[in-house]
Formats: sequence, C-alpha cells, structure tokens
Amino acid sequence: MKTVEFMGWKKCVEINSGDFKLIVTTEIGPRIIGAFLGDSDNLVYVDPKTAGNTKDVDEWLIYGGHRIWHSPEDKPRTYATDNKPVEVSENGDEITFSSGLEDITGIHKSYSVKPLGNERYQITHKLRNENLWDVELAAWALSVMAPGGVAVVPQPQGDKTALLPNRYFTIWPYTNMCDERIHWGDKFIILKQDEKATCPFKFGLNCEDGWLAYVNKGVAMRKSFEHIPEAPYPDNGCSVEVYTCDFMLEIETLSPLYLMEPGEEIVHVEEWDAFKAGDITSEQDAAKYF
Repeated sequence: MKTVEFMGWKKCVEINSGDFKLIVTTEIGPRIIGAFLGDSDNLVYVDPKTAGNTKDVDEWLIYGGHRIWHSPEDKPRTYATDNKPVEVSENGDEITFSSGLEDITGIHKSYSVKPLGNERYQITHKLRNENLWDVELAAWALSVMAPGGVAVVPQPQGDKTALLPNRYFTIWPYTNMCDERIHWGDKFIILKQDEKATCPFKFGLNCEDGWLAYVNKGVAMRKSFEHIPEAPYPDNGCSVEVYTCDFMLEIETLSPLYLMEPGEEIVHVEEWDAFKAGDITSEQDAAKYF
C-alpha cells in the first residue's frame, strides 16, 4: 500500500496489479478515483468542481470514480453523504476501505480491493444492517467513467426457438429509446457517451453473462460478477444498469434484493480487468474483444 497525492487529495492509496493501477481516496468516500492501464488517461471520471474536497459538508457530492450504494434508489436514503475520512485496514494483499455507518439508514458500507495479478482486481462490496429491524435492499456498485467512450453490455442469448421471453429491459422515464447514442444489437448493446447530449439516458437488464465494459481511448475496463438466475433483482430484474449524460457514463452492477435481518451482511463481488482495445462502433467491433 502506497500513499500518494491525487487530484488535490493528499492521502490516497495507490494499488497496482501488473500495469493496471488504482487510486482510492481516504479523506472522503471511499472512491476508487483513479484507474490507469500503463500510461493511459484516467479511465474514471473525476468531477473538477469537487476534486480535492475534504470538507464534511451536508450535501451528497458526485466526486466521480467508483462507489458503493444500495438499491432501490430513493432520496434521501440512497444519497447518504460520504464526505468523512475513511477507515483503512490491510489483510495480506487485500485492503479494506470503510465509510462506516450511515446515520440516516443504519447501513454500514465498505469495500475491499485485492490485486489478482495480470491487470485484474477483486472488488468486494459489503453492506451490513446495523438497525434493530429488517431492511430489504441490494448492493449497488457504480463506476463513473471518463467521457468519450462506449459501454458494451452483452444480451442474454438462449434458445432462439424458445416460446418464452429471456430478457427484461428496464427503461427510465427520461430515456428516449430512439436516441442516437444507443445501438440495440443482437448480441451486444452499445451505448456511447456524448458530451453534446442534452438529456440523460439509462437502461438496465438481466445480464446473464455477468459482465459489462467501457472502452475509451484504446483501453477497455471490464467488470465481471455473478448473475444469479431466478433471484429477485431490483428495478424490475436488473443485474446491470448503464447511465450516461453530457459529462460521464456509469457502468453499474447490482446484487439480488435481500431482506437483511439485524447484523446480516450482503457481499457483492466484482472482478475488474483492463486491456488494450480499438474503437468500438458496431457489434462486429465489440466481438473482437468480448
């Protein structure tokens, strides 16, 4: 574990797995606020207006990077602030970052980062119910990616002669399904981030393949996870969701919904890898790398 200064935060933790480097904030968050493959640009978005902030303000700030939330989304519950210092602990080669107990929800949040070598990481997210009553929620892992790239999401394939449906799309009220940023392909859905966009776009689905990716400036970052068939997922069955606006794009994975008794914990694991990839404008391009 190496302490570095990054984007105005003076006490960030740098972690390396081969040529894939992550930087995690400890003065706020935690947020994985930097992700680099070799000498690449930062793969994740950092909000320039809040970069370096260490003030414990009462409002939720986007900051950027990777964070853990709990779903379904609701205000004010989901938007509990993460503007306080983070507790950091080491266990072998795994480093755990905890934001502690959310005052307004009674949910304890943390995630750990473990290098796996060969440009791969295991990110283990944990939510624990510290209330005196049961709480139903899902773990929600959101990565805010830098502008200019495309998200790649695999569609469930299955038996093409089957009589029953095998995929479930969730479309948010502000989403225009004819938006030029989206390509609804046969095997892949490709969503482009566009800094000229005038409205946001979001969709989700039951991602049985258990991964989604973002490709930008010659580098792909993929997040893999376990999709559990038949499990009840939030937002009408979504295990992945993708959101974009004019300044960033989010690739998000979710656990199933659980009714957590007091003291119970949800564990949601992602595996990240990064690799070189060319421009993706079509399904044929995506098939070269995924």
